[in-house]
Amino acid sequence: LAVVGGSHGGFLTGHLIGQAPDRFRTGVLRNPVCNIATMVGATDIPDWCYVEAFGKGCAPYNSVPTPADLERMYSVSPAFHIDKVQVPTLFLIGAKDRRVPPVDPIQYVRALRARNLEARVIMFPEDTHALSGVQTEYESWVTIAGWLKRHLIVENDLGDLVFEE
Repeated sequence: LAVVGGSHGGFLTGHLIGQAPDRFRTGVLRNPVCNIATMVGATDIPDWCYVEAFGKGCAPYNSVPTPADLERMYSVSPAFHIDKVQVPTLFLIGAKDRRVPPVDPIQYVRALRARNLEARVIMFPEDTHALSGVQTEYESWVTIAGWLKRHLIVENDLGDLVFEE
């Protein structure tokens, strides 16, 4: 079983591979939020960071986050569970993303690699958060298909390609 998600779906993918590490063989994350605490100061949607950490009734974002704010943001982030991740991961990132600045997922990738986990990054130099350029869409989905084939499908004794259990 694999899990794939982009943006908030990438945030959820990060949570799933960290909080249910035995359930998935791989994860694919497109422009994922990995650490709200590091994202809040650089994103074009800081209000989202506060709502995700504190809920809809929280005060509007209008100042520098307090240490307590940052601690809460970290505690609700996929990065909080990174030590439990056990699967190879693929990250697709837009270099010009202002919503989830590339430093956020790159920090997560470095932590995975420091634990000798396979973490591949495809950086699209001209793309923003949407990763919506025609060439980018093509390259993204071909890369994802190859990644999933590599991590989910094996050849059995008869030479047939089957999903590995």
